[in-house]
Amino acid sequence: MATLTRAKRLLIDTLANNINEVVLGFDGTYATPDDGSAGRPAVTLTPTITVLDDTSLLVEATLGTQHSFTESLKEVYVQFRAADGTFTPIGRYTILPIAKNDENEVHIQLLVEVI
Repeated sequence: MATLTRAKRLLIDTLANNINEVVLGFDGTYATPDDGSAGRPAVTLTPTITVLDDTSLLVEATLGTQHSFTESLKEVYVQFRAADGTFTPIGRYTILPIAKNDENEVHIQLLVEVI
């Protein structure tokens, strides 16, 4: 039996209410379902979460011109970090390398779906 729409919506709402960090990093190794953290973190951003429908949400974060790196950004890692510092991984994504300097801004958009 397939997962019912109302259950998927509960999962989407739970994710939306708990994702509170997006980590951009330098590790370009292949992302797997078992990844537990960002490989080589560069910066942590606070995302904006938008529930799109019963099965999907949009995670957005912006890295402004105040950040500059000599190495390309190659991963995006989404997580929930609790007040005590513990964290729960949500997803890790390998991206095409992005050269980030103080003259450009990077806007990250991730579509998360519960299927």
